Amino acid sequence: MKSSINVIKWTPFGKKIGYLLVGLLIMSHCSLYAQETDFATWADVGFIYKVKPQFDLSGGLEWRTKNNLGTTDRWGLEIGGSYKPLSFLKLGAGYEVHYRNRGEDGWKFRHRYRVDGTLSAAVCRLKFSLRERFQHTFDTKNNELHLRSRAKLAYDIPKCKLEPYVSVEMYNTLNHGNHFDVQRMRYRGGITLPFFDCWEADVFYCRQWERNKQKNIVGVECSYHF
Repeated sequence: MKSSINVIKWTPFGKKIGYLLVGLLIMSHCSLYAQETDFATWADVGFIYKVKPQFDLSGGLEWRTKNNLGTTDRWGLEIGGSYKPLSFLKLGAGYEVHYRNRGEDGWKFRHRYRVDGTLSAAVCRLKFSLRERFQHTFDTKNNELHLRSRAKLAYDIPKCKLEPYVSVEMYNTLNHGNHFDVQRMRYRGGITLPFFDCWEADVFYCRQWERNKQKNIVGVECSYHF
């Protein structure tokens, strides 16, 4: 299920996305060294309810694995909403609760609040977006503030319901060490496709980089639209 995106003047916007993509790729390449590598899967099923043309409500249940698929990493539950005051601007907010496997410490709960804004533009059949997300994650011992910056490029294939995409996302820490210190990078490629009547699937591969480890992630996200 594809939503239309109005074409707007894109030259400065496209340049900003291009600079972010190139800069982040160079940064990641220069930072690579011997790291612990894991293989994981992410699965998510949820819904998107269109209350009004500009206002959506959403929710979902998530499951993640770690240790080369051998261990459940976490379960997650999310609720949220988004509003489009302009054709090229979407604002969102949400809450998540995670039930995480902490190894010898057992299973622990963690909470997260987020707010975000996304700018979008389309040039012919290419779709560009730039999302800035602030999130606050906390449990009984830890308190983390992050700013997540994501650039995404998708292609609307003519006469086809499949939509491939690539994205780059950067995590900046705001309350630990140096502010705006890059803590994590995600490089993701995937394809969205509708199935059945109101269902849409996003099948993807994600390469996650951190200073002392990296992950290869294969995942699928399914959402019901009504």
